[in-house]
Amino acid sequence: MRALFVAALLFVPGLVCADEVKLLKAGDPIPAFKLNDQHDKPYPVPADTRLIVFTADKSAGDMINGLLKQRPADFMTQRKMVYIADISAMPGFITNMVALPKMRDYAYRIAIGAESEQTAMLPRAVDNVTVIKTDTGKVVSIQQFKETEVSQLDATLNEAPATPATSKP
Repeated sequence: MRALFVAALLFVPGLVCADEVKLLKAGDPIPAFKLNDQHDKPYPVPADTRLIVFTADKSAGDMINGLLKQRPADFMTQRKMVYIADISAMPGFITNMVALPKMRDYAYRIAIGAESEQTAMLPRAVDNVTVIKTDTGKVVSIQQFKETEVSQLDATLNEAPATPATSKP
């Protein structure tokens, strides 16, 4: 019993001192992400990004990938959209043998959050796609879409104004 008490005392201060991550909200600047894409190439989030699409689990990833696979290859570039997938909870074997090889076949880039700290500030809900609208480097709004709202998510992606693609992000 005494050993348990001592262990608890050693553990509790770490909890009290731990930094709490602040979730992104409207008005905040877009964080300076340090992410690579599914091809392990650096993928900075450009300052002129208008939409950040974020997923943190397989069902949300399947939902957004189902929509993006139906679009032309330059759909995201024209809408100044970045897709970020947090795969940090995925076992390494699955990541390397299944998930990343599958992602490499997509015609669009995905920024990969391999470590939980890289995307900890992004709001998330289980089985939801998070869409962050931005303007001039600041968050304007944050919406979350569950599987039953795929048509609303589709409409949100289509609402983003398209501009002629000049270069890939």
